[in-house]
Amino acid sequence: MRIEEFDFSVDLLKSLQWQRNDSVNLIQLTQFKQNWYDENYTQFWQNWVANIFDLRTADAFGLSVWCIILQIPYFMIAVPSNDKPIFGFNEVPPININVNFENGNFTSSSYPEYTLSLEDQRIVCQLRYFQLISRGAIPEINQFLDYVFNNPEGTYQGGAWVLDNFDMTMTYVFNCNISNELYTVLVLYDILPRPAGVSLSYIRL
Repeated sequence: MRIEEFDFSVDLLKSLQWQRNDSVNLIQLTQFKQNWYDENYTQFWQNWVANIFDLRTADAFGLSVWCIILQIPYFMIAVPSNDKPIFGFNEVPPININVNFENGNFTSSSYPEYTLSLEDQRIVCQLRYFQLISRGAIPEINQFLDYVFNNPEGTYQGGAWVLDNFDMTMTYVFNCNISNELYTVLVLYDILPRPAGVSLSYIRL
């Protein structure tokens, strides 16, 4: 969960030899160049890490880049209920999924598109990234879920965890009040980690 810290600072004054310590004009010119590097180099890369590279702090542009890389949606169709996934005859994938009538809600192409909140986008990207690198073991999944859904600085508190039902199924339990948009994306796009051949069920407390 740690990202290696990089030092992007450049100290041009180190290039001055001690014989030129009294060269006022040279020192001033070097300082002007140092100021330019601080503003246009050091600050640029610090912002790049914070706004694009780091999934914990990425801004809207950075998250849109990650959505393309990770092949996950940036927009989604509006959800008519707050507790169930959507089902219907919309031609826009993946809405037309195999969810039976008792466990789904109808939708149509008339529903508007919604953008996930920045915090929800960060969570989706982190879960998708973890899904790609995870071996699907219960302990490591629960450790990651605790990091994402029980982060003191995050939106959702209360935690989430996964249970092994010992019958080739797993159950994800959300003890936090996640948004309906986030929940639908997690279910429809199969973003939550799981071993191959294991089916998932979901519980929202």
